[in-house]
Amino acid sequence: MGVPIPLLPRPVRWAGVAVIAGFIFYASILTAPPATPVDDAQPWFLDLSYWRHLVAYATLALTLAYATDEWGLERWRHALVVVAAVTLYGAGIEVGQWFVPERHFDPFDVVINGVGASLVFGWFAVRPRLEVLDLVAICHRL
Repeated sequence: MGVPIPLLPRPVRWAGVAVIAGFIFYASILTAPPATPVDDAQPWFLDLSYWRHLVAYATLALTLAYATDEWGLERWRHALVVVAAVTLYGAGIEVGQWFVPERHFDPFDVVINGVGASLVFGWFAVRPRLEVLDLVAICHRL
């Protein structure tokens, strides 16, 4: 028996994906980047802007992995599909920034987006040890 985690209803899970993807789109395309002294900070070996990319795309990948948990794909194939989809989304966002005057296309951002998305492999590594509880099915039994 694994660690129990709830599997929220499909519309709720996909709404989570839409919210995260929408936030990334809004912050990357619709708004101008703020110029603050904090942006010059360099925690560890990466600029703060790259850390933002890592966190945003790792969050999107984890949300997508959770939303697609019931797909029934082989675990590592499922992981590759999630990483590829999130990385392609990130590449699309970067291409979209070509058309925004305050923004620019940065190929390294695409790499960082892919690295952030790849952090979801941790989820797929522990997934076999988790017991997903389908809340909709449980509610129907009550």
